[in-house]
Parts: sequence; C-alpha cells; structure tokens
Amino acid sequence: MDAFAQSLIKVARPRDNEMKEYMEKSLRTGGGKVPSWKQFLDNDRKVLRFFCTSEDLPFVVHYYLADDTVEIREVHHPNDGRDAFPKLLQRQRLPFKSDVNQPGLHFIGDNYLTADEIHPDQPINAFGRDYQINGVDQYTQEYYMAKHGRCFERGEIQMPEAPDATVRQIPPYNGFGNEEDTLGYIYDLIPKKPKGDFFKSVDNDKKILRYTARFNTRVPEDIDRRFIISFYLQDDSISVYEPAVKNSGIIEGPFLRRNKYKNVDKNNEWITPTDLGIGADVKINGYSYHVVSCDDYTKKYLQAHLD
Repeated sequence: MDAFAQSLIKVARPRDNEMKEYMEKSLRTGGGKVPSWKQFLDNDRKVLRFFCTSEDLPFVVHYYLADDTVEIREVHHPNDGRDAFPKLLQRQRLPFKSDVNQPGLHFIGDNYLTADEIHPDQPINAFGRDYQINGVDQYTQEYYMAKHGRCFERGEIQMPEAPDATVRQIPPYNGFGNEEDTLGYIYDLIPKKPKGDFFKSVDNDKKILRYTARFNTRVPEDIDRRFIISFYLQDDSISVYEPAVKNSGIIEGPFLRRNKYKNVDKNNEWITPTDLGIGADVKINGYSYHVVSCDDYTKKYLQAHLD
C-alpha cells in the first residue's frame, strides 16, 4: 500500500469519556444535563418544597424534579435587619463535595444530590452549610409517602409574631409655647404646623369677647388691680391686659400673652365663654380671676348664643 491509500483508512480513536463529561457540564450552568427527555416531560413544573432553618434563620429549599436542581431562597419579614436578597443559592445541581480541585482533577461518579437521598431526620447540606428540615408542603409530603415511603411533617413558613405596640407616653405640658405645637415634637420627628378649624376661623374672624376682672386675693397691693380678659372666638385663645391704675405703682401693659389655656377646675378642659360668666371665678395660667363685667358686644353675643 502506498501512503495515500493508507491515509484513507479510518482508525477508531478511543473515546474520551472524561472530556465528553466536561464538555456537557460546561454547556449548562450548574453542571450536567438532563439524563433523558422523559424525566423532563414527566416532572416538568413539579417542585419539592422544604421549609428549613439554618443558624436560626428561615429558608425555603426548592428541589426541581425536572432536572434535579436545587434552589435556596431566603425568608424575609418586615424590619428583620437583613438585606433583601431573594436567593441564597441560584438554581443548580447540588454537589456533595464543595472543595476546589486542582486542574485536571474531577469528581468521581454521580455525586450530586437527588430526591431519594433526602430524609426527614437528616439536614440538607449545601456547600458546607446544613439546613434542618422543619416541614414540607402537601405535594412534597404526598410525593415521598407514595414513592419512597417516608413521612415528612407538614409545615409552613414561620413568621415571627409582631411585637406589642409601644405605648406612646405623652409628657405633661410645661407651659412653654402652644400645647399643640409641643405635641408636634412627639408625633413627628419634624413637627408639622397644627391645622385649625378653617370654617370657625373664617366665621369668627375679629370677634372678641372682653371682660373686666380682678384678682381673688387679699394682698393689699393686688386688690385694686384690674384686668381686661379678651376671648378670641376665632381660635378660643385668651389674652389678659392690665390697664393703668393711678398711684398703683404698676406699669400698664400685656399681663398674659394670647394663647389657649385650660381650666384646672374642669378636668383641664379648654376655657370657653361659659366659664367667663359675670360674677364667676376662673383660673387662667395659675391666677384666679373674678369676672366683674363685660362690654356691650359681649352681652349681646352671650344672650344670642348661650341663652
């Protein structure tokens, strides 16, 4: 035979099974391929669900029967303090050995987790971390009982109970500023401007009830002092002005700035015009006043609205 005729003879080369396995695994993420199309067609969309815990944290392990792949999902609840990563392990075949081999070395035999190797009393090991099985769903329980004769307990995702609501303690009003403004610092970090009654403010704009009052006291210097109490119907606020009295030695001017005040004798309710009757005694900001009289506009308003 000449050299050309000899080159036409086909020589059977030995099949490199290791190279074939490597090429098949490199074509699919996670390694390996579906052994047969029958497994995929029979078990497509059939998933085994295991409710597990690892290091006191809840997880859900999904086992896909179509291609024997495993997926591990994290379970989150509000305010758990963990980053919201949906998956701890991407869907892939789960090897028994997770060590990194040297170039040229490979795993011997079929060393990936399969459904028949999961037992109710044994944890699922994923890359060196154990996941203790606490329960399964209904389909997984029926699957293992019918096919492998194993009894798995039914379970579900265990969410922690909501903590008891913290009772918000409102400190007593210290007398500085408006009480509604002070409460704004309790309910909001950045306080909001309190909203008043818009229609009441518009209807009663510039309507003021004025009373003349004196102190309920026996102190000689304060017996002759007189005050003008102004009640603003716009927002139920009160201001007290002290007019000039000859030879009293007290300078006239505002005695109490305009604000809303409470009546300590009526369960700390806001002072209303009914508390300022002629001849009545009322305490405003710690001072006891005796109402002596009022102007004509106040008399007409009280007769029209309070009688």
